[in-house]
Amino acid sequence: MDIPVKIKGNTFKMAFSLKVFRVLGKDWNLPGLPEVMQRVALIEQIETGNFEVYDVLYDVLFRAIDCHPDNHTKISKEEIEDLEMDELMILAQGMTEGISAAFPDEAKEPEKKRNAPKR
Repeated sequence: MDIPVKIKGNTFKMAFSLKVFRVLGKDWNLPGLPEVMQRVALIEQIETGNFEVYDVLYDVLFRAIDCHPDNHTKISKEEIEDLEMDELMILAQGMTEGISAAFPDEAKEPEKKRNAPKR
């Protein structure tokens, strides 16, 4: 799922392919997808104001844009870090949607109907 975003007058596409998470694993020196996803999950704690959470957010956004093959104009991580808070939150929302689409929750099973006990 491609997610178009505008940054500094340029339109970029974000995607959350396995390549993005593999590159993040290399960036963060993590051995596999479960560890990368655990680190990405830190973004859920953004309200805490913890700078580590923002570092993860910047890394994920940068790699989601940088690894997309259709983006011929390149952007630096610093340009993402320089965004206003409202612009950053729009990107974060797109990122959340993209990750959800890339990793649908296959663990959910349809609820089984419970039969009333027989008397």
